[in-house]
Amino acid sequence: MTITRAGKFYDPRYGEFEITRDMLLSMVKNFEADVYGQKIVLDLAHKPQDGAAGFFRKLFLDGNKLRGEVEFTEYGVEAVTQRGFIYVSAEFTENYIDNEARKEHGPTLLGAALTPRPVIKRLDPVQLSEDALDGAPTYLSDRVTRFLQEDMTMNLKELMKKLRKKLAEFNLAEAIITQLINSYEAVASKMADEDVQISLMEAFVAQGEALAKQLAETGADARTIKLDFTGLDEALGKVGSGLTEDDVRKLLAEEARQREENARKLAEQRDARVAQFRKLLDEAEGLKSLTEEQRKVLADAEELITAEMSEDQVKSLAEHQIKLGNQMAVQAQLAGMGYAAAGQVHVSAGESNEIRSLQEEIITHLRGTAPHLNGLLRLGEQDKEHPFVAKVLAEFDRLNAARLHNERKLLAGGTTGISDTNLPAGFQRTVIREALSDLRVLNLIQTLTDFGATATTQIPYEERDTSAVMNDGIVFEGQPIHRASVAQKMDTAYILPMKLAFLISNEVMHFTRASQIDWDAYARNVESNARVMRELIVRRICNELQRAADAYAAADVANEDISAQLDGATSTIKTAQFPIVRPHQQKDLQGNNVGSAENPITVRLNSTAISEYDGSGTQPAGTYYRVTNYNLGYIQFVDQTGTPVTPSASAGADDVSYSYATNIEKFDLDNGTVELATHLDGLLRAVGSRKAVLAQDRFVVPNFMLMSYTLNNTATGARTFEAQAKRSGSDTNNDGDLEMIKGIPAFATNAPGVDLGDERILIGMRGTLTYTVAKPFQTGEPFENVDATTGRPTGQKQAYGEEYSAIKVPTPIRNRLTSVIAYSASAR
Repeated sequence: MTITRAGKFYDPRYGEFEITRDMLLSMVKNFEADVYGQKIVLDLAHKPQDGAAGFFRKLFLDGNKLRGEVEFTEYGVEAVTQRGFIYVSAEFTENYIDNEARKEHGPTLLGAALTPRPVIKRLDPVQLSEDALDGAPTYLSDRVTRFLQEDMTMNLKELMKKLRKKLAEFNLAEAIITQLINSYEAVASKMADEDVQISLMEAFVAQGEALAKQLAETGADARTIKLDFTGLDEALGKVGSGLTEDDVRKLLAEEARQREENARKLAEQRDARVAQFRKLLDEAEGLKSLTEEQRKVLADAEELITAEMSEDQVKSLAEHQIKLGNQMAVQAQLAGMGYAAAGQVHVSAGESNEIRSLQEEIITHLRGTAPHLNGLLRLGEQDKEHPFVAKVLAEFDRLNAARLHNERKLLAGGTTGISDTNLPAGFQRTVIREALSDLRVLNLIQTLTDFGATATTQIPYEERDTSAVMNDGIVFEGQPIHRASVAQKMDTAYILPMKLAFLISNEVMHFTRASQIDWDAYARNVESNARVMRELIVRRICNELQRAADAYAAADVANEDISAQLDGATSTIKTAQFPIVRPHQQKDLQGNNVGSAENPITVRLNSTAISEYDGSGTQPAGTYYRVTNYNLGYIQFVDQTGTPVTPSASAGADDVSYSYATNIEKFDLDNGTVELATHLDGLLRAVGSRKAVLAQDRFVVPNFMLMSYTLNNTATGARTFEAQAKRSGSDTNNDGDLEMIKGIPAFATNAPGVDLGDERILIGMRGTLTYTVAKPFQTGEPFENVDATTGRPTGQKQAYGEEYSAIKVPTPIRNRLTSVIAYSASAR
């Protein structure tokens, strides 16, 4: 009997487990060595207390199956023959340790049980013959039964091959040979005696020879075959078959009739199966949105249906086609929404629900931690996620599905430890979710995903042109009609890699079964990593918004003399014009320059251009420059380490070339003799002035302004915000922070180091800048961290992550942004 077999299996009670061929060999070896120290017993349903159904006498390997010879008891025979216990379920241990010497013996069979429903499927059933020899039952395995049946079939097939060869020698047509072979098989298959089959074959050979002569002599219709078995009685009588010529003729006639009847039944049965298939496809709601051609492609699968297929098999085929059709429908809907499917489209609500459950479980734990209670972690509801955040997380889920599912199973089982030395995918997902969910700047920009992008992506924008419309659009008879246009255009943006390395504490790294997860430490790491990631994204977005606004209608300054400011004691000089437009050099993924630099800065000392300080600390010794404040035009001289230096005027040219912004309005915060609150009303009027420029000259309605918390606080000091002087359209919120000016909602940045500084109010139209994610932020495998000075490990690990994205304001719509510079002229 078959006890078990090699393979990978799953059971809700045991999880995933694997039985290898080496394990089966070990069981045979340990059985022969009597490692277990007692008889290996076969019981019923793993209940040894009910008695033994048999005893194993021998174990052996047959391919990938473990088989055994069993001496059955009457209890076991009754269970197999009367109660349906026809399968065997093995009971074994992967490493048996005896209770005396405590020695390990490896995989060992401890016993087995007869069962009607084993965990491991596709095992051979146990069969007992109904007859008995000398009063003792005869045990015949299913494998032996198949062997005997196959042996008889093989003998008949060999005789049929010999018959075909003989008939072919008579130069008979293939159709005649086939008919003779089929007739022979119909009769011979009813006979178990091989001698009778041979005699019958010889009779058919004689019939074939006679038929060949008949066709050659008379030229009779080859489609009409008349078999003559005269003399067959004598041939069959020699082997004692008990068959007569009439018997053979009756068998052949019955075979022909049966063949026709079977053909009719098969045709009817196939028609019924095809009708069932068509009905299932017609009733599928998801396929009704497909085109007629798409539905025809799905329905063509009915050609695969045969009469032998069961209703369940036809249903499975229909379900497969319906699933394929649903994927086609989803792909069509996504394409209509602008999401092109790539690779293998996989739609599964179950997987998504598992990942959502994992995220909810993590959030539930984190809501009880100090970082959340202190307001550092938002942990918003999943159903209220920003659509852009949901798309980015969906791509992360696709890339990390296996790891997320594994972590879900562990946490769902009540386990608060994970045997994984890598950074958990659930942790990374939570960091991305928190980083993007707290990005209020996403409300001001257009967010897209392009997971199929490689080096570049296309950013859509709308361009409106009414310059050709004259006379208020009035056109008289016979005159050409003026043309206005609202065009949907695309601008190319380059995908850039944002990479960031993290130092990860052991609380997050070493989630083992022996130690519970410290959710407070988990929360602190999520909060700090999400904050760093959020600050970097906000900085890139804000700086691109400012650079795009300043680059519009920028003016160039060439060789502005700065020698008067180089007195040997000053490290920072200021340009005559300000703000300075931040230079931009487009680069590809490899860091190569693409095209020419836009708004470049050139600084010369003693007629020699000096390089910009890059902050790496690896530049050669020398003097470098860096812009410390673009708003006020401050340029500082430093050495290769970033330490300020104070150059003196030289005999050669000391100058700077740059571009400055004209798309601005400046407001001097120096109030002189005017009361400060009254003076600050002028700042609000400056905002209104830029709003008017956007609305009247550029046909743009501004709906946001961005500034630092410091400038936000300064603006609220204007008299306009006093209760008795308040004007409609400008107000503060309940906390006293600036809410809007001239009807434009105000936003404050929470990212340090942005170019906005404390001097700029950036005004514009939402959706002007586009942030496109091609690959969501993902952290790689951690590696050991060492102290930089001693080279010794610190008990921590480093991991770096990367995001591939593009941030850009299309050049034709830079005019949708403008700025107000609030500065102190005396302090500058």
